[in-house]
Amino acid sequence: MRDYFLKQDAIGLRGIRKEDQETFLNWHNDSELREKIGGIFPFTEGMFEQICRGNMEDHPADVWFAICRNDRLIGIAGLHSIKYIQRNAELSLLIGNPEERRRGSGSLSLQLIEVYAFKTLQMHRLYARVYGDNQGAQRFLKKCHWRQEGILREASFWKNRFRDVEIWAKLEGEGDCYFPKGGKD
Repeated sequence: MRDYFLKQDAIGLRGIRKEDQETFLNWHNDSELREKIGGIFPFTEGMFEQICRGNMEDHPADVWFAICRNDRLIGIAGLHSIKYIQRNAELSLLIGNPEERRRGSGSLSLQLIEVYAFKTLQMHRLYARVYGDNQGAQRFLKKCHWRQEGILREASFWKNRFRDVEIWAKLEGEGDCYFPKGGKD
């Protein structure tokens, strides 16, 4: 497949397509994944269509990517609440295919997104919200040189209990997760 927006090794990021809808709906409506990402409402076809429309704007507030390994859809990622003047954006990244977790797919995807955010969009800061009990996401971000900036105590309610929400961030030039000067973007 040659329509990747960004590619490194076996991982490629491309735009979202209509045929991705069923897979995305299954991932976002899966109870185990919803607990990690905090989805309390069903993800609908209308929401999927809104994502596709938003990617077509000149200066979108949200940019979504399909994550593929060897041309097979394995996840979804996005930059959200993009602030072009303040030069920051929120990251989301989900490896929806369970067989692809812990294989480096998330790290390679994050590298590609960082290249795009820091070099192409000229962002200065990326941040992510992670639930306090999602230790896998915390380890992942720490490994990629992100820093925990703070904790929003009991900011989320899920299954009859409150959960902390941690704010993690990375500034342009911190760590070595994204490709160095003249990198492979």
